[in-house]
Amino acid sequence: MWGVGEQSRGVVSRALLRRGVLALLPLVLLSLAFLVMRHELRELSAAAMMRALTSIPRERIAWAVVCAASNYLALTLYDVLALRHLGRRLPYRQVGFTSFVGYAFGHNIGMSFLTGGGVRYRLYSARGLSAWDVARVGTFNALTFWSGLLAVAGVALVVDAGQGAMSALSLRPGVARGLGLGMLGVLGAYLVACARVRRTLKVPRLGVELSLPTWRLAVAQVVVSCLDWTLGAMVLWVLLPQGVGIQPASMVALFAVAQLLGIASQVPGGLGVFDSVILAALTPEVPGAVVLGTLVVYRVVYYLLPFAVASLMLAGHELSLHRGQVAQWRGRRRQAG
Repeated sequence: MWGVGEQSRGVVSRALLRRGVLALLPLVLLSLAFLVMRHELRELSAAAMMRALTSIPRERIAWAVVCAASNYLALTLYDVLALRHLGRRLPYRQVGFTSFVGYAFGHNIGMSFLTGGGVRYRLYSARGLSAWDVARVGTFNALTFWSGLLAVAGVALVVDAGQGAMSALSLRPGVARGLGLGMLGVLGAYLVACARVRRTLKVPRLGVELSLPTWRLAVAQVVVSCLDWTLGAMVLWVLLPQGVGIQPASMVALFAVAQLLGIASQVPGGLGVFDSVILAALTPEVPGAVVLGTLVVYRVVYYLLPFAVASLMLAGHELSLHRGQVAQWRGRRRQAG
């Protein structure tokens, strides 16, 4: 009896801990959002932002917003594919909401596996997903992300061979092609493994099972991720002055490689590293001041605007959730009275 009592108390304590974490998580995330937003706005002075905004025609800014919205819409397909792999079916409105907020937070705060995972855990746990399910969604999304990056950057390095848009990397043609072929080789090995390896890896101690996606799902990962990279690059491309001379395909290649270097730096949004690569690649064709102004508007459109919208959406969701809980509590008190 004593063992049963201890076990039941352990279950209750874990349940209380889980409730406490779920209750505090939105406050932590929104506090981080406020701090990051304040920091980024401080880095982008109002005068610099106004100069950049006024230097770019409004129609190009509008197209950039459309491309950014389409990009975040494509990002929601990451979670759709991940949940399909897990065998979990949720309405798209819930998946899209969770994925958008998770990616907006991950892009701006950094450590996206933790910050985006925190958002997903808060929102998906209410739909019956466990912490392990959320971790598997994050892992699957990382595979999707890298599959597209390997495809886009690999093709770019093989075709461009460190010249043209890739000249900012100062790579010899042979080295550039070698890196590109290596990336494509890794991607090819992943697709082959998904096609041939159908065994499930069981971890008895953790009570979990791991498996590769099917070949069709893996191909869908590559397609969705390439769409993501293309739309992300187009946000920056449509902001550039007309007649610059850089083709959309070259912009996608440059964007992917610059983002790869930004990711390696572990700085949120690749701030500084990404901008330096883009600046070095475009300044032969575009004045440096114009490139810097374009990058300022790009960060506002692609990072700050979605981040602000996602923060408001998360705050609104939490307020509506707590209002519903308060209304239920009041209804129970009335019935008890």
